[in-house]
Amino acid sequence: MTATDGRPVLDLLFTGGRLVDPASGVDGVRHVGVLDGTVAHVGTERPPARSVVDITGLVIAPGFIDLHSHAQSPTGLLLQAFDGVTTALDLESGTLPVAEQYRAAEREGRPLNYGFSASWAVARMNVMDGVPLPRADRGGPLLTAMEVFQRNQHGPGWSGLASDRQVARVLDLLEEGVHEGALGFGVLLGYSPGSGRDEYFRLAQRAQRLGVLVSTHARQMSNVEPGSSLDGALEVIGAAAGTGAAMHLCHVNSTSLRRIDEVSEAVLTAQRNGNRVTTEAYPYTMSSTGIGAAFLAPERLHRMGIAPHDITYLATGERVADEARLHQLRTADPGGLCLIDHVDARDSRDVEALVRALTLPGAVIASDAMPLVRGGRYDVLDEWPVPAGALTHPRSIGTFARTLRWLVRERGEISMLDAVRRCSSTPASIMAPSAPAMRRKGRLDVGADADVVVFDPDRISDLAEVTAMTPSTGVVHLLVAGQPVITRGAAVPGARPGRPVRSGGAAGGS
Repeated sequence: MTATDGRPVLDLLFTGGRLVDPASGVDGVRHVGVLDGTVAHVGTERPPARSVVDITGLVIAPGFIDLHSHAQSPTGLLLQAFDGVTTALDLESGTLPVAEQYRAAEREGRPLNYGFSASWAVARMNVMDGVPLPRADRGGPLLTAMEVFQRNQHGPGWSGLASDRQVARVLDLLEEGVHEGALGFGVLLGYSPGSGRDEYFRLAQRAQRLGVLVSTHARQMSNVEPGSSLDGALEVIGAAAGTGAAMHLCHVNSTSLRRIDEVSEAVLTAQRNGNRVTTEAYPYTMSSTGIGAAFLAPERLHRMGIAPHDITYLATGERVADEARLHQLRTADPGGLCLIDHVDARDSRDVEALVRALTLPGAVIASDAMPLVRGGRYDVLDEWPVPAGALTHPRSIGTFARTLRWLVRERGEISMLDAVRRCSSTPASIMAPSAPAMRRKGRLDVGADADVVVFDPDRISDLAEVTAMTPSTGVVHLLVAGQPVITRGAAVPGARPGRPVRSGGAAGGS
């Protein structure tokens, strides 16, 4: 449809909002229009539109991009929509086989854009322990890579040294994943401390040749030497320096523990020297994983500066009483989700260290969102509202709103423009070299994808707690590919406009 003056009539026009677009440097009142899933107007004029929404007093910004989300289900992603997220990528853990997971997500539909890396851990489990890769034709629902990992992380061989032949097969599986659309390699070194450093170096070489990102959970989580968190970060930095690969250090806040200042200085120096190293963090002093993780072995807890009672087992809600109970839970349910108070929220020194991780120059905000667990099972996949008894780490629901409330509004640590940059344009720029679709995201100028969040800067806040999975508040409108997922603060029933994000090396990559 065109207006009488020949201009196209927009599908939707937001008027009077404060546009915060770090990619263009704009922070001021603008009207933003959408047509056919694309941003078609940004300016002070008001072109004709079928629908006009007055958002005076609200912020309009590019939708947030989460590089670290394991919450890859309609329910998990809708919770992230209320946190301002429009694209959620599972890059740290990833998946295999990649084509199967993309097909399953496309078939089921997703409210947000989604994508995966190729999973190093699952590839190792397949090669070294004979764990079959999940496939839809084996009957029943397709297992996610996280389910495969959690069920098999105590396998006899996968976490140790691999032979040259095994390494070659693992790397070939990862490369196959990239050709099927994987956005890079996801590497859980922290869960496989016995794997070889030369294997990681060869993996980085392969990633550099393919032009994709390596997202790594660092090998060490320790405040003390030898084998401290600094050592773990230096392994990632060394791989970047030695190969030229783009290396992403996941959740630097939780893996660095109380060595964050040394890790930060190492990262910044590496960046100044031209190494392609990036970081992410989430604004919580509590982390989460399967209780069988290698770094939660009772004899290693002192290295993290914690004790068994700092671990909460979600299936029962219990604080782990002692080492005997921890042994019992790790044996009976190694994949059981737990929460870990890895630093002390009551200690101002720990809180300030967390702030430094979040405000590290160039660091992005990423949630490490976890699936919902009900009765110890990952079976909350497509229910809304969230059913009673379903639990997860609050970061899965509130990371981005908490950042805006805590760091911007309450503490004034960073500006609104900088916060949005860390949530949108910077993560898009990290992915843009290998994923063509990301070049149209993380910005709100003409021609960009209409992935849009509108929020109240005075009201946006996280509400989720350990025992209450309450969605964040303050997101008023959220569009994905120009389609509403949230309207006037409420979810649009059945909205599934999410599109796959694939690497440029995939056939039909988008």
